[in-house]
Amino acid sequence: MDRYSITIFTPTYNRAHTLPELYQSLCFQSCKDFEWIVVDDGSTDGTNKLIEGWIGEKKISIRYFFQENAGKMAAHNLAVDHSRSDWFMCLDSDDKLFDQHVVDNCIHFWQQMSASLSEEVLSKVCGIISYKSIRENHNLFPRGMQNVHLSELRRSGYKGETVIMVKSAILTSHKFPHFEGEKFVTDTYLYEQLDKDHIFLLMDSPTQICKYNPDGYSFNYRRLLFSNPLGYRAYHDQRIALGQDGKLKSAICYDAISIRIGMKSFLSSSSAPLLCILMLPAGFCKYLIDSYHLKTFKSLC
Repeated sequence: MDRYSITIFTPTYNRAHTLPELYQSLCFQSCKDFEWIVVDDGSTDGTNKLIEGWIGEKKISIRYFFQENAGKMAAHNLAVDHSRSDWFMCLDSDDKLFDQHVVDNCIHFWQQMSASLSEEVLSKVCGIISYKSIRENHNLFPRGMQNVHLSELRRSGYKGETVIMVKSAILTSHKFPHFEGEKFVTDTYLYEQLDKDHIFLLMDSPTQICKYNPDGYSFNYRRLLFSNPLGYRAYHDQRIALGQDGKLKSAICYDAISIRIGMKSFLSSSSAPLLCILMLPAGFCKYLIDSYHLKTFKSLC
């Protein structure tokens, strides 16, 4: 069984029109020490035939999996289970790699860091953070930062888009949760979980170029959160449990979601029930505001 340095994972749903540009950026890589795992979330636009044709070309290693519309997070868990590499990177179906040296640069960066950092520091590393460029522009990381917690990067004021490549072995024990009837949990749920006990290395170069499409996750992020309240509540409860910045805000959000979906599991699902009880008045106010926004979203559907 072949093994690679990097798994590049792409979740896709009816994106046959955007995948060719992504595929070309993969074929263009100077280093082919990677596998491309495509998880098709129930596409009906001929994505399967497209991928099968590329597999037949044998330009790069491709594995294709089909799942009935279960969402990006289920696709992520599936890809992690089938990964045959040391590192795991997500590349969305409407994005592409920055240039032909991305895979080579990532491998070389890790080799350099492995040779220069102490064993103690290396034992704590779970991932590498690079830039996600928009229209070939990107924001530089703050000077002097090299191995950090994600929370430190946020507090530094960095606002740019990032690409997070994680050790595959660590991801096998950190999966996205599944909630009956829901298909989405924010990526931050997983990364904040990893951030608790691990650090990330900052690679001061871009690895992906992203395009924001009207039907993509970025444009529909808030709608996704409203449509998947259990996952959104679990995210805020985890932030409270981990002692993240904005703990009180998360308690308010937890309360607002609980009011919207019914208070039956309000206390049993909370890691800090007393705090959530204290924040109930503010949570009710947020519930009223969110209800207004939810009605606005529905009126646009």
